Amino acid sequence: MRRIGGICGITVAALLAVTGCSGSTGSGPAPATGTRTVKFSITEGKRTAGPEEVAVRTGENVALEVTSDQPDELHVHGYDKAAQLAPGIPGTVAFTANIDGIFEVELHKSGAAVTKLRVSG
Repeated sequence: MRRIGGICGITVAALLAVTGCSGSTGSGPAPATGTRTVKFSITEGKRTAGPEEVAVRTGENVALEVTSDQPDELHVHGYDKAAQLAPGIPGTVAFTANIDGIFEVELHKSGAAVTKLRVSG
């Protein structure tokens, strides 16, 4: 019995050492089980905050949050996701990025380019 307890203890210690070393540093993309939120601001038809391109991995959950100074419709091409925007109130499109490619994200009424979404495995 004593020998089994010792083997179990060694096995548990080894598993803890392996899993303890596999943690995330926070510098990579968010895990697929979480949602990566990227925020943008549009003023007078131009992006004033937010990245020009958003790169995500296939299968990653993404939320694009846009605040505009004008009423408009946020649209993610290729995914056919949309959200109505009221002035000064953030609107969000959330989805799982499961189609590889580069997709334009824009406001339909003003034609303002919000970002490009790059999805790759």
